[in-house]
This record gives sequence, C-alpha cells and structure tokens, in this order.
Amino acid sequence: MTDLERQGITAARTAEYGSVELDPKKGAIESTQKLPLLLGRWEVHPDKLYKIAFTAYVAWFVVHRVADIAYILTVDARFPAGLEHLYKNEAQRLDSVAYTRQTLMCGLLHRCVVFAVVVSLVYFQLFARFDTGLRSFYAGVANWWANCYLVQGCTCCCAPLGRGLGACWALIAGTRPGTWCGKFKDHACNGRLVTEIQDRFGFKYSIKELLHGAFYLSLIAGLFFAMSLPFMYWSQWIDLKFGFANSLSVSLKNFQVQACLGLISMIISGIPQKFALLCVLQYRPGWVFMWAGLIIGMCYAQFNVGMMAGALGMDNKFPTASFAVGRGFPLQQTNIPHAPWISLNRLFFPNPYQYFAQTDTKPVDKYYTMDKSKGPLALMHQPDGHWVISGNPLVDSTVYTKSASASEMLDGLREQSWTVGGQETKVGVRSGKELRDKLFKFASDRRIGIGDIYMVDGSHRDARANAFVAGAGNHSIIALYDTLFLGQRGADATEDSSEKQDDLDDLAEGKALIQHASEVVQDVDIEEETRSQKKPRNSAVTVAMSDDEIVAILAHELAHSALKHMEQGLVTQVFTSFVTFAAMGWMASSPLAAAALSLQMPVLHIGACAYDHVVGPPLEGFMKFFTDGQTRHNEYEADGYAAMISERYADAMQSSLAKLSVNSNQDPDVPLWYDAMHSDHPTFSMRWAHIQTVREATYGKKKKP
Repeated sequence: MTDLERQGITAARTAEYGSVELDPKKGAIESTQKLPLLLGRWEVHPDKLYKIAFTAYVAWFVVHRVADIAYILTVDARFPAGLEHLYKNEAQRLDSVAYTRQTLMCGLLHRCVVFAVVVSLVYFQLFARFDTGLRSFYAGVANWWANCYLVQGCTCCCAPLGRGLGACWALIAGTRPGTWCGKFKDHACNGRLVTEIQDRFGFKYSIKELLHGAFYLSLIAGLFFAMSLPFMYWSQWIDLKFGFANSLSVSLKNFQVQACLGLISMIISGIPQKFALLCVLQYRPGWVFMWAGLIIGMCYAQFNVGMMAGALGMDNKFPTASFAVGRGFPLQQTNIPHAPWISLNRLFFPNPYQYFAQTDTKPVDKYYTMDKSKGPLALMHQPDGHWVISGNPLVDSTVYTKSASASEMLDGLREQSWTVGGQETKVGVRSGKELRDKLFKFASDRRIGIGDIYMVDGSHRDARANAFVAGAGNHSIIALYDTLFLGQRGADATEDSSEKQDDLDDLAEGKALIQHASEVVQDVDIEEETRSQKKPRNSAVTVAMSDDEIVAILAHELAHSALKHMEQGLVTQVFTSFVTFAAMGWMASSPLAAAALSLQMPVLHIGACAYDHVVGPPLEGFMKFFTDGQTRHNEYEADGYAAMISERYADAMQSSLAKLSVNSNQDPDVPLWYDAMHSDHPTFSMRWAHIQTVREATYGKKKKP
C-alpha cells in the first residue's frame, strides 16, 4: 500500500466510510503492508502515536495540578521582609490568602473535570461514537418527519380539516405532503445549485457533511461550556464575596440568565462559524490561509488600533478639564425600581457630551457621571455655596447628599468634608489637563508616538485598577481605567460589616454552595421586593493612585512602545500561531492521526475537535511557557525604563505596584517556580527587587522600605 500520509487521502463524504471504531489493541491499519509516515518521513504505528500523545497529555496535567496543590498548601501572601507595613492589618493579609486559595481551588477543580471528560472521550473512543450517534439521530428525525401525521395532513388533531388540507396539498404538489417534504430535503442537500457550488469551489466534502461537522463541533463546544458554568458561577461568587465585582451591576442571578443565553448563542452562532472553518480546513493547505489571514488581521489591528478603540470599550477620551472623584461614600438607597441602590463613588465630568474638549479657563458648576453604573448622577454648585450630589436632572432629581458651604467652586469642593450616613468623606478633584500634559511631554521627549488617551469605565463591573497600552508603531493608544482614581484613602477606607448581607453572607456563614445555587435557581430564599431593600456589599477597599503613580504606570506602559515590545510580541505570535495552525491542519487531514483516534479514514470535524480538546491545550501550554518568559522579561525592562527616568518615578513605580497588589488581593511573593509555570507577569516581590536594583545602580543609594 502506498503511503497514506503522502497521498493525503480524504473521503468525499463521511457517509462512504463513516466514523468506524476499531479495536485499539489491534490498531487502525492492521491489514496494511506499510505504516503511514509521520510528516512524510518517519514510520509510526498509530497505536504508538496514541500512547505517546496520551501520556504527554496526562503528564502535563499531573505536573501542573501537583504545582497547584503545593501552592495552595503553602500560600501565605506575605510581603518581603521590610515591606510588611504595606498591609494595614493582619486581616488584610488573611483576606489575600483566602482569596488566592479559593481562586486556585476553583481553577484546580475545573481543570480536573475537563481532564476527566477529555480522557473519557479519548479512551472510550467517544469522538467517533458521538459522531455515529449524531448521524443515527438525523436518520431518526428524518424518519419521524416522513411519517409524522401532522406533516401529512394534521389527521391526528383535526381530521376533517387535515384531510381537506391534505387533498389541496396533493392537488397542488401532485404527491403526498410527507413525500414532497422528503423530496425537498433531498433537493436542498443534493440539488443542482448545491452541486454547482461544490463543483465551483472544489469542495472535497459535501455541504451536508460540512453542516454536520459544524453542528458536531458546536455541540461539543457547548458541552465543555456547560461543564465550565458551575466553576464560572463559583468564580463570580468569589469576586462578589471579596468585593471585587460591583454588586450593583453584577449578581449571581443575572449570571445564570447570561450563562443560559450564552450557551444557546454559542451553539446557534457557532454553526456558521464552524462551517466556515471546515470549508477552509478541508483543503490540505487551508490552515496556511487561515494562519495568513490571522496574521494580516493582527498586523492591521496593531497598526490601526485607534480605529478600533470603540470596539475595545474605549468610548471616552481622557478629559482635558478637571474632574471630580467621589470616594468613601456608603451606598445610597433610592426610589428608582431598576436601581434601588446606587454608589456615589463615581467620576464626575463637566459637560456630559463634550467634557473631553473642556479646559480650566472658566469655573464649572455642574459635573455629571459618564459611566455605565446604575443611577446617573450630577454634582452641582448651588447659589448659596452648597455642593449637591443628586440624580441627573434629565433623569432623576432626587437629592442624595449635601455638603457644607464652599467658598470657591473647585477649591471648596476639594477641601469640604461630606457626612453621609454618619460617615465622613471627601470629593477629590483631579486635573485632566495636567495628567495629559505630563504624559504627552514624557512621550515626546522620548519620541514615542501616542494616538490618544482614553478613560475606560471598568468600575461598573470590577473594582480592581488597571491600565494598558495597545498598538504598534507610532500610533499607540493608552487606556486608564477609572478604578485608578476611585480607590478609598486612609481613614475613608472602612469595611461595612455591621449589616447582614444577603446571599454572599449566607455562604460566608457556611451555607453549602449546592444548596445556595438551588435556592437561587428556584428563587425561593428571598422575594424580589425584600431583596431590593437589602443593602448590597460595597466594593473592595482599594487605594487610589496619586498623579505621580499614574504617570509612572503610564511610563511603564509607554516603555513597551519605546522598547518595541509590541512588535516583538507580534513576531512571536507569528511563529506560535504557525505551529498551532499547522497542528490543527495535520490533525484534521492526517490518516495517521485518524488511525490513532480509531478511524479508518480522516474525518474532518473529528480531527478538528480532537485538536481543540486533546492536542491543542498542552501544545499551546508548552509554547506559553516560553512566551510568558518573554513577557516577564519585557515587564522587567519596562519597569527599569520607568525607574531610570528619575528617582521620583522609581518611587512612584514601587508604590503603585504595592497598591495594585493590595487592591487586587494578589499574593505579593508567589514562588518563582509557580510564577514561571503560570504567570505572564512577574510577582510583586520580584518586580520590587528589580526596580530596587535599577535604582541603586542609577542613583547610587538604597531606598528604605
């Protein structure tokens, strides 16, 4: 027999050969005289390939899960010696330990479940069995359709009308309705138009077979998504429990609805996507065109990222005028049905439609929220000197709180104390123009091109601060999340633990997760009216960034552009995506891979599915080990670049990293071996030490912790 791997034999239709299951002990090509060649060079028995791939997959899983368990048992979330003061108290450190352990445990169990399912699919040959069962299901549905009384005239429900409609149908169509439907189905799948499309585009598989493959892949993807839902629910619960998710916008009940809709959408919208994938992948070099298309799209997006800012969630440019920042306010109850509770800890901008075009040349007496949080607000200066936070006059005129008299507008607003619910706090003021000027001056001095700066509304979903730079070349865009400004400071950072919370507190007191999930699904624990009256949990206690810290963070992000890290990452992506697409193309069309999966011939969609869930994850994980190493190296370089600008930036870089670590409950001293296996950013202790080394080498003195 000639070499199947060199010939690249594929069946025109799976119906000609099916997804035949073979005895794995005997092998898939027992009767052949010559083994197929791996990549046209090496003789490999399919059974041997199966054992090697299966062993590698299991070994990869075991090594990573042992590492997870070891880290869970040893995590203590302590800052390095001399930096213990960064935690305000021991409870904050214990919160970080609890959050890290629960997050790791959720991920560990999720991966264990996925591993068990994948191993079952491979060992029990369920990829082929599911394909066979799906085809049997089609045959059963077709048989039911052909013999259904309803289709043949509704004789079972309304006999006289059914017989009359059946007679009219027979007169028009010249045949019985059931027979006509069968002919229509055959014409739709094998008619002249379909044949012409297949001939013109040279399809190796029929459209019917490709649609079957798309449906097969969508169902498998839906299965894995459904398996992930309990762990996604658990992860959402963890974020709500620790205050990172905004409980005013995010709830477990909403998550359930969105998850169900997401599952349905994944299956329905996945069919045309998978169909297009299989149409290209059916050709042996098809993966090359897919890879080339991806690279072209990535390059275009990187060098034209400004055009895609809206799609990335960047709707508002960073303001050039001063803006107000509410911090430390307790949640306020309203009479608005869709927003019974609102947060006053928001950003307030002048001119709600063109605030980014304003300047500080004249006083502004009205500020408005421009975010997606519930309850639009207005901060207004009254004629009697009072500042008032109320509902947006265009939407709601409710007055939520009132300050003392202010002598001047912005200065008074900055200095006034506000007392709300017995809690004293302040409304801060930030100069957008000053921040923009600092940033653009920093970039121009180093010949770094910046397209624009955007303010990203992240607080309506998550309390953790962040910033990023996107785009290659000289037109990068910078995004600052509003959470960088919304942290609570010093004595204003209080934990509201006096009132019993709803679902999350029940869980914290020991209610079983399964019992809680059952109650939420049935909605029997709390009536909706009672639920709306309960005060939600405040967001996590975070610390706002100073102007110097924000500029230091942006200097770090701009360093990625100055050091051409974006371009380096693009080159790396070219090589890694080439390997993954090549592996997918080989799995989809290789007779050797098909034989290892106990198939007589390659089955396009089964090969693609096996790549997605068996070959792809460890292959991509192996490459990620090296790409993460490159990313960590780039982070060190960017930190050093920012630190070498001035000692002031070095100080701000270290303090901002400390705040980010505390704000997000990160373990500040992750073991180096675990960091290398899982993280694309260095741990806080390593970054602090690196900046300290750069600082001493540049300025010749050591900063006291």
